[in-house]
Amino acid sequence: MQKLSHQNMLLIGRNWSTRGNNNDFEHFLNFFPGSISSTSKELNSFDNRFFRCVKNKTLNSCYSSLSVALEYNAFIKFINHDIKLVHYWFGDHDYYYGYWFKRIFGAKIVINLFFSLEELQRRMPNKFHLQNADLITCSGKAQLEYLKQFIDKKKLAYLPLGVDTNFFTLPKNNNYRDKDLIICIGNNRRDYKILKKVYLRLKSIKPNIKLKLAGSEPGKSFFTDLPEVEFFPFLDDLKFRKLYRKASLLVLPLLEGGSSQTLNEALACGLPIITNKFPNLSDYTKTNAVIQHTPGDYIGMSDTCLEVLDNKKKHLEMSNAARRHILKFDFVNIKDKLINIYSDYLDLNIVVDN
Repeated sequence: MQKLSHQNMLLIGRNWSTRGNNNDFEHFLNFFPGSISSTSKELNSFDNRFFRCVKNKTLNSCYSSLSVALEYNAFIKFINHDIKLVHYWFGDHDYYYGYWFKRIFGAKIVINLFFSLEELQRRMPNKFHLQNADLITCSGKAQLEYLKQFIDKKKLAYLPLGVDTNFFTLPKNNNYRDKDLIICIGNNRRDYKILKKVYLRLKSIKPNIKLKLAGSEPGKSFFTDLPEVEFFPFLDDLKFRKLYRKASLLVLPLLEGGSSQTLNEALACGLPIITNKFPNLSDYTKTNAVIQHTPGDYIGMSDTCLEVLDNKKKHLEMSNAARRHILKFDFVNIKDKLINIYSDYLDLNIVVDN
């Protein structure tokens, strides 16, 4: 087994402007202190004619000029450092030409995928580049089954999406929660039409109901006729945590299913969740704290909301179940799992630098 120092690792990813600092990519960087990185924070400009031309050749809409810039920046890092392992955290967005790192420098290539099955089909029609990776880590087991059509299963591993359970925690007292407050967090894959129908039906039955949305700017246009609905374009980590703790339900209608940091954070704060059934969510929702409905079933979702909101005992049971369930997804466990994956799949022993 080959020993590998953190200084021989190159970690590639983007720092999303809509996310706080306590997110999976920042924790990934912290897993391996002293490692080399190529992140969007380092880039001053990336939208130019050359990068656009390069990204268009991939035929994949998920690959952008930013992706080209990250890979170009990574190439510069190779020239200046002894890199043996490259791991793309958002491989569905940012990996395409990186297999040249393997051909030129002999580095191992690992890519992480978060896309839903629908996104893999729609946004990544060209999957040629995936075959050249040494390892693909997937945030959902449904992705593994889908990718087996194109990729040797020996190159596929399940790596769950993690959460900081020491930061995202239960409120000190469940009475702290606002019994009339429901929230929706994030914008990716959210079904705002159904969310609006759920809210309107709830309001017709329970007039005191309140809806707040955070990180959901694209959804604002759906609620222009409902000025009482509150929107927060961006919240820092402390305010996000406060919102999770204050709310009584996370209502998450989805257009399609991918792994969700929102779902994990809410569960860590003991917040019951009403969402939809999708294959890629199933790895995270096997708990009584999450109730799933068929996509589009706003009547069923609103009925379940009422059932949980009006039953303190049930709400408390779901809250406690949420916290128990999510502990296995703590970042400490995800780091250990990733190191074991490197060992089992790539025969690499990641050693701590002195």
